[in-house]
Amino acid sequence: MFGFMNGGSNGGSNGGSNGGSNGGSNGGSNGGSNGGSNGGSNGGSAGFSVPAGGIDTNTGVLPFDGVVALEDIDVACLPTGSRFPTASWSPHLRAQLVLAEFGATGWRNTNTTATVPQERWEHADGFWLAPAPLDHMGSAEAEIAALLEKRDTQRNGARMSEIAWQADRPADYWKTLLSLDAASKPATMAVIASAYTVGQMVGMYFKDFFARARPAHLLPTLMTVVPTPNHPSYPSNHALQNELVARLLVRLLPDSLKHCYSDAINSMAFRLAENREIGGLHFSQDSDAGRKIAHWLDETYMRNLNSMQALLAEARSEWHVTGHSAMRNLPYLNGISYANSFQGSTNTPQTEDPQ
Repeated sequence: MFGFMNGGSNGGSNGGSNGGSNGGSNGGSNGGSNGGSNGGSNGGSAGFSVPAGGIDTNTGVLPFDGVVALEDIDVACLPTGSRFPTASWSPHLRAQLVLAEFGATGWRNTNTTATVPQERWEHADGFWLAPAPLDHMGSAEAEIAALLEKRDTQRNGARMSEIAWQADRPADYWKTLLSLDAASKPATMAVIASAYTVGQMVGMYFKDFFARARPAHLLPTLMTVVPTPNHPSYPSNHALQNELVARLLVRLLPDSLKHCYSDAINSMAFRLAENREIGGLHFSQDSDAGRKIAHWLDETYMRNLNSMQALLAEARSEWHVTGHSAMRNLPYLNGISYANSFQGSTNTPQTEDPQ
C-alpha cells in the first residue's frame, strides 16, 4: 500500500517522511518515516494505511494486503456449495421478497361507490375503515379527554423511558421477549421484519387517504413524550405493525410453545400500541384501526402468500425444543394469566389455580 492518507513514504496527509501534518520524520506519534506509531514507510507500526482513529474492531474493518492463491481453495469442499445460504440473508432484505409478492395482490381494490376520501375507505371484499370525525366537538373532546387521563396517570419514569425507546426500536422488545437474534433464529427475525415492512407500506397508504391530524395538532399543550412524527395520525402504525407481528409469531410457534408464549406476545403488541397513546402521539381510534387492519391483512393476504408460507415453515423449525413437553408441566409454568397486562396494566401477572 502506498500514498494513502495515514502514513506512507512521501508525505501522506496524516504522517509521512517529509512533514505530514499529524506526525513528522522522526517519531511523530501518528505517522512518520522513523518510528511513527501508526504508519510511515520505515518503521510505522502497521505498515499500511490506517484510519486516523486507529482500527475499530467493532466496525469489522480488518486491513489485509495479501492474496489467497486459487489453487489453495478446494471448491468441492466449500460448506455452502455454489448457492447462497438461506440463513445468511439479512432479515430486512428478505422481507422485501414478501413485500414484492404482497404488493402484487389486490389489497388496494376499493369499492369506489362506498369509498369517500378522508372519511370512509371500503375494499371490494367488504373490509372498511371509517374513523369518527375529529371536527365534531363531541368526538374530539372524548379522544382528547382520554389522552389527558393517560398523560396524568400513566406517564411514570419507567413508562416514559419505554415510550422513548419504542419510538424507533419497537423490534427490540420482541427480540428481548423471545430471546431472538438473527444468528440463532434468522427466519423468525425475517417474519418480524416482513410484518414491519408490509405494515409500513399499508399504514402509510391509509395515513395519506385519511390525512388525520395528530393529537398535538388539536391540543399543542398536550406535551408529547417524543416529538410528533411527520406523518398523519390515522391509523397507528405501531398498532398495525406490532399486531401483525404478534399474529405471525403465534402462528409460527409449535403447539407446545403457544401455551407458553401466546398471551405474552399479544400483551406486548397491545402495550406497544398503547404506549403511543400514553405518549400523546395517537388517539385510541388510531390504535383500534391499526389492529383492525392487521387482522384483515393477516387473514386475507399474509397467510396466502407463498413467500410468507415458506418463511413461516422455516421459522417454525427454529422453535422445536427437545424435551419441552415435559418442561411445560413444571408447576411454575402453569396457570400464568396475562389478562391484566393485556389491558395495559403494570401489575405483575397473577398465578391462577391450574385446576
